[in-house]
Amino acid sequence: MLDDFGTLTVRANTAGGALPVPGVVVRIFGAEEDNRFITYSLLTDEDGITEKITLPSPLKNLSLKPGAAESPYSIYNIEVSAPGYFNKIINSVSIFSGIDSVLPITMIPVSQTDIIDYPRNNLSATVTQNENLE
Repeated sequence: MLDDFGTLTVRANTAGGALPVPGVVVRIFGAEEDNRFITYSLLTDEDGITEKITLPSPLKNLSLKPGAAESPYSIYNIEVSAPGYFNKIINSVSIFSGIDSVLPITMIPVSQTDIIDYPRNNLSATVTQNENLE
């Protein structure tokens, strides 16, 4: 049962963490039976950071008992997308009660070669012999 709450903040960056990515759409989906109807949608700010979102989680005392029958955390799947970057899906993000979690995401830019089709019909595969090289 999800009777408590933890928080999640997403930080989107690129260039090995050197540059923030603003305007990233972050979608959060519950990945378990108890939270499957939970969905959120957020945007990163100019610093590449979402607002802190509160997500349901099991009670904290479950994480203090070894071998507890119930899981001490809730699981969420995260999808991120932004124009000019590849979409990403991060599965099985754990949220613990009372814990402020931060999920860093490195966005990978889409290169120009990924979106341009080269004209194949105007390339010549015929190589003529150079008589001057004999």
